[in-house]
Amino acid sequence: MKVAITCDYLFERNHYTEVIETVCELFPEARLYCFAHKQGAILGHIEQRVITSTFLSHKVNTEVEFYKYSYQIPSIAKNLFVSCEYDLIINISKGFSQGIKKCERTKIITYLYDLDIENKMKDSLLQKIFSSYVQSWAMKLLKKADLVIVSRDDLKAHLAKIVPMAEVAPPPFRISDYSLFPKEMFKHHFFAIEAKGLKLQEAKLLVEWMKEWNFLFQFIGPDEHLSEIKTNELPANLFFGNKCSGEHAPVLASSMALISFNHEEFPNLVLATMATGRPVIVGNELKKWISGTGTFFASLTKESLKVMIDEVLKFSEHCEGQKIRAHVMEYHDIKFKAHLKRVLDRFHDNFHEKSSQKPSSDCQECN
Repeated sequence: MKVAITCDYLFERNHYTEVIETVCELFPEARLYCFAHKQGAILGHIEQRVITSTFLSHKVNTEVEFYKYSYQIPSIAKNLFVSCEYDLIINISKGFSQGIKKCERTKIITYLYDLDIENKMKDSLLQKIFSSYVQSWAMKLLKKADLVIVSRDDLKAHLAKIVPMAEVAPPPFRISDYSLFPKEMFKHHFFAIEAKGLKLQEAKLLVEWMKEWNFLFQFIGPDEHLSEIKTNELPANLFFGNKCSGEHAPVLASSMALISFNHEEFPNLVLATMATGRPVIVGNELKKWISGTGTFFASLTKESLKVMIDEVLKFSEHCEGQKIRAHVMEYHDIKFKAHLKRVLDRFHDNFHEKSSQKPSSDCQECN
């Protein structure tokens, strides 16, 4: 069985590329196809293989720039072709890559990571004009997949009329990078605040409130956008920055809780905190990703946040780290790989039969 991997784009190391990397680990010989690739930006399994992309690779370097061309994707997809030599395509999509051209005989399993297409085609006039057409095109091709697996229950419900037989498999997260520390190791005397996802003014408000309530705090994660308060208002030691998991883990584990209003992407830092056995205070938007013991939801208002902090302070007195960690185990990368392997085993006989057939030389079956 010969496998190719398709995806929307490859620009930087983030959770979307980690999902792609996890699939690459299962298929070390698989070729990658995507609409745009920033060469050298992602180390590891991804950059160690052949990557085929389109002219967009020379025009865009970020997700924001990619979506400026989103209205052209249906046309661009016609010129990106997965060779007929492949028996199976594993497609990790954020809305577009199931449209990459393939042979009729080639099976496709689409893992729908998210549907950014519905929210990010609103910036330009052309995007707004073509938004309905592009969404219709994407859903039509999603429906043609041999199997659709989605990352969340709310996505399955949203797509119930289009792909009623979709399966749910939470995306992989390297939980093993974050140990469950003994509670007695730390004082838990400060709140960690995720810097990413906060606007400058929002960060200033959090600083003001935390000082008023007399709580110690420390920002964690990428914080370049907060340079104004880093330079002029707070000491440098209150910004831990964007470090590796080995450095983040003890900081998160020693905190009273993580406060995060970063809902634009997968909640890596939130899950990391829970994996170390500590509670989290997060925006209501993250209910689609997390729930259970140790999760407290708030809006970014003074009243709502203070209520949740008070709840966390009471909760911490009898906090059991193992119970909090249990709620993120569904994201374990080993569990994700096992699910994908079961899917492949289910299709194995059919793939094996197809793999013995050579594609026609004139490729008349290509669509």
